Amino acid sequence: MKTLALLSLLVTAISSVSKVNAAADPNFHIYLAFGQSNMEGAGDISNQDRQADSRFKMLSTVSGCNRQLGNWYDAVPPLAHCGGKLGPVDYFGRTLTKKLDQSIKIGVVVVAVAGCDIQLFEKDNYRSYNMPDWMRQTVQNYGGNPYGRLIDMGKKAQESGVIKGILLHQGETNSGQNNWPNRVKGIYDNIIKDLGLNSSQIPLLAGEVVTSAVGGQCGGMNSIIQKLPQVLPNSYVISAQGLQQRGDGLHFNSDAYRTFGERYATEMLKHLDTSSSSNGGNNGGNNGGNNNGWNNGGNNGGNNNGWNNGWNNGGNNGGNNNGWNNGGNNGGNNGGNNNGWNQWNQWNTGNQQTQQPDLSNLNWNPNGTPSNQSQQTQQPDLSNLNWNPNGTPSNQQSNSSCWSQALGYPCCASGTQVYYTDSDGTWGVQNGNWCGITKASGNSNSGCWAQSQGYPCCSTSMCRIVYYKDSTGSWDVENGDWCGITSANVLCP
Repeated sequence: MKTLALLSLLVTAISSVSKVNAAADPNFHIYLAFGQSNMEGAGDISNQDRQADSRFKMLSTVSGCNRQLGNWYDAVPPLAHCGGKLGPVDYFGRTLTKKLDQSIKIGVVVVAVAGCDIQLFEKDNYRSYNMPDWMRQTVQNYGGNPYGRLIDMGKKAQESGVIKGILLHQGETNSGQNNWPNRVKGIYDNIIKDLGLNSSQIPLLAGEVVTSAVGGQCGGMNSIIQKLPQVLPNSYVISAQGLQQRGDGLHFNSDAYRTFGERYATEMLKHLDTSSSSNGGNNGGNNGGNNNGWNNGGNNGGNNNGWNNGWNNGGNNGGNNNGWNNGGNNGGNNGGNNNGWNQWNQWNTGNQQTQQPDLSNLNWNPNGTPSNQSQQTQQPDLSNLNWNPNGTPSNQQSNSSCWSQALGYPCCASGTQVYYTDSDGTWGVQNGNWCGITKASGNSNSGCWAQSQGYPCCSTSMCRIVYYKDSTGSWDVENGDWCGITSANVLCP
């Protein structure tokens, strides 16, 4: 009798597995997506974003917003959880449904937590993550384990379709941490193993953060993100060049999210084994003209609007462009008389531009690096920033004396903006020459508790993100260094 019962149980189990396998539709392409606030979505949702496409679905990774955990719905924002907004995955899916054959459906599984460190998605390390109180509810909505929820919902999605790729947008909280690519590889490897996938068939697409050229607070992180393919061969970096931000230096605006999603999709189409996908975006920019292809757009110029290589090559071959500023943004379209350096720091925030000093005749590095240095050096570099502000970063001066005089430069007047940081110290520009920024030169306002620890207080020109909290107060990052958040600051939602 026991043998018969066991046989019956085995037959039932095999039958169940067969039903699951039979239900998986090879034409239902599934994409996993994870990260922090920009993957969660911070763009305002408009009517065009609410138009449902029956071929674009989302698997709800939480319960709420009239959705149930583990159920499929038409993909309309928010996709991550009820607190999210418009993000890059929205127009990633919409673009794929437009480019692929009508027989193909797209499904997305999004797990994202605003402000989170990459540690929160590390399978073996998330338990020790010291998260701030405001993050706890979002994490709890994912069962206290966002990585675990991504895997559980990935398995659920595999009952209906086939996983084709993984999308990532994360890095602001880990800005300047050179081990980030290896940590991402560790997460990717765990996803592949836990879902029984073939790594050679599952690309990971990682998006850049808001660039320094448009006022991004963490733009220097892009030079680290760009190293990801060196440690994870089947990974691809999605350019954020030219994408505008909301004014907080961290989050893209709605139009940027739409374009960003298209860029993710254009890259993904290059790696899909299907003859029905469109290659227009992949090769579009190769031959210039008025071509709008994204990937190689800037290579051969003309009026080409290609973004991916536009920054590096847009000015070289594109139209009459002679400089940096429009080289990356318009791929050769608007070169004209723009010589780049003078306007590099005219960051556009909303409708207001902040006029910056003339840097046209200034070597970028006060110690002599040539002025034609690449854009990675122009972006704020946080690589020497200790995560704990009390650890005294290497660029922190020990006192307010004029340390730069020993190097042949004066010290800056009070309120001078930071333009460069190296092992000697923090540098500003004054009277057409480099000057050293001391504690006395930094930003100050009444009640600036951080000054007693050798740091400025955060400016009030944008909302602030709490990246670290200790017994002295809450810390954000500004101009490549820690800044203290005061009651005068407004926290980002």
